[in-house]
Amino acid sequence: MTLAARILVARAQAANRRAARKRRAELVRELAGYAAGDRRDLEAALDRYPPAVTRELRSILARQYMAAEESRFPAIGRG
Repeated sequence: MTLAARILVARAQAANRRAARKRRAELVRELAGYAAGDRRDLEAALDRYPPAVTRELRSILARQYMAAEESRFPAIGRG
């Protein structure tokens, strides 16, 4: 592969990574706005699909849940 081709591939990969980060950040913001009832409805809907399909959404929801729980009990090992 020529140097020009390698540079082209590297730039395309970098653009794909930036787009994926932007998409995920938008998804995180959108899910953060869900009320508790809406989250439960979403989780029930996700249960109907295979884990491989819902992995990213479940990961975001779990992180947000853990962050909310940590802020509820600040005296437990956090300073």
